[in-house]
Amino acid sequence: MTPVPDDVRARLHERTTQLWAADGVVDLGIGQPQDAILPVDVLSAAMAATAASGRPHPLQYGIEPGDGDLRVAVSDYLEPHYGFCPDPESAFVTNGNSQAIDLVVGTLTEPGDVVLVEEATYFLALDIFANHHVRVVPVAVDDGGIVPEALEEALRAHRPTLVYVVPSFHNPTGATLDDRRREQVVALAAEHGALVVADEVYHLLSAPAPEPDPLSGNGSGMPRPMAAWASSGAVLSLGTFSKILAPGLRLGWVHTSPDLARRLADRGFVVSGGGLNPLVCAVVARALADGSAAAYLGRLRGILGGRAAAMDAALREHLPADVTWATPGGGYFFWLRLPADVDLTALRAAARHEGVDFRPGTLFSVNGGQGDRLRLSFAYYDEETIARAVAALGRAFATLRA
Repeated sequence: MTPVPDDVRARLHERTTQLWAADGVVDLGIGQPQDAILPVDVLSAAMAATAASGRPHPLQYGIEPGDGDLRVAVSDYLEPHYGFCPDPESAFVTNGNSQAIDLVVGTLTEPGDVVLVEEATYFLALDIFANHHVRVVPVAVDDGGIVPEALEEALRAHRPTLVYVVPSFHNPTGATLDDRRREQVVALAAEHGALVVADEVYHLLSAPAPEPDPLSGNGSGMPRPMAAWASSGAVLSLGTFSKILAPGLRLGWVHTSPDLARRLADRGFVVSGGGLNPLVCAVVARALADGSAAAYLGRLRGILGGRAAAMDAALREHLPADVTWATPGGGYFFWLRLPADVDLTALRAAARHEGVDFRPGTLFSVNGGQGDRLRLSFAYYDEETIARAVAALGRAFATLRA
C-alpha cells in the first residue's frame, strides 16, 4: 500500500477535526455553516412542492449538462449579484465545488502538468491536485490577493495548464481581488495558454451589504465575478450551494464556454449516470424560482456580518497589539499575522488548553510556509461564543509571553 504523505495526512486530520470538534473546545477553524442557521424551512417547503408536483423527471436519469430548469434558475438568481445573466447553455451542474475541482482537473490536465495557486490556498484543493499527480506551484499574494507581476513570472517560468484562484473573500486570507487584478489574471493566463479556475464559492457572501460600486457593473458593490469572462473560454467559474443554502445538498455549477462545458459533460461517469443529482436539482430550482432562496441569502448575510463584526471587536479587545489582520468584507475567515516571538505550534497548544482551536497557516501552504499565520472562521458559532473563544485565544497569547 502506498503510504499517505505527511502533509496529506495532516490535512485529512484537520478535515476530521472540522467535522467532530473535541468536547468543550470551541473550534474557530471550522469552515462550514452552523446547523442552527441552515434553511430547513426553505428546503422542506421546496421538497414538498417538488413531490406534490407529480412530475416524474426528477426521479429519472438526467441530461449530461444537468437539469435545464436549475441552470435557468441559477442564471436568474445570479443576475442581480453578477450584473449580467450567465448563459444557462454554458453551465454544467456539479456535486459541489470539491467535485467540480476534481472534475476540471481530471478533464483538463495530465499527470505532470503544472497548476498555479496562491501561496496560501484552500487546503483540501491541494489534496485533489495531488490525486491527479499535477505539480502545484505557489504564486505570491499581498493584501489585495494574487500579485499580477508574480503571476506573470510564474506563467513564464512554469507554463501551467491551470491557474487556480479564490477571487472573492479568499479562503484562508479573506482578500478580494479588485476588478483590475481580475482582468490582469485573466489576460495574463490567456496570453500564456493557461485556463483560470475561479473558485467563487464566497462571492455572494458580502456582509451584510456593501454600498453599490458604479465601476462593478452591478448593484452589489462587489467586483465583477470571474464568471464574467467564462463565455470566452478563458475561465471556469465554480459556484456552489454549500455556502448559500446547505452543504448537504452537494450541488453546484460551472460557468464556462460551451466547448469546455461539453468536455465536462462528456466524462464517462457523467454519460453513464446522466446529469448529476437530478432530484436535488429540482428541489433547489424550486427554491430559487419562488424567491425563498434569495430571502434566505439576505438573512444569512446579516447573520455572518454580525458574527464577523463580533470577531473583529473581540480580536481588538483581547489580542496583543502586534497581532495584525485585515478585516474581511464577507466570506467566512480572518487571517492573522503573528509577531516574530510567537511560535505557531506553541500557540495552538496553549489555545487548546484554554478551550479554543484554529487552523495553522502552514496547513494552507504548498511548501510549508505561512508559519506566522493562522485562520479563524466566524461562520460556525454565534456572536457570544465567538467573543468567548477569542478571549480564550487572548489568554493563550498571554500564557506564552508570561
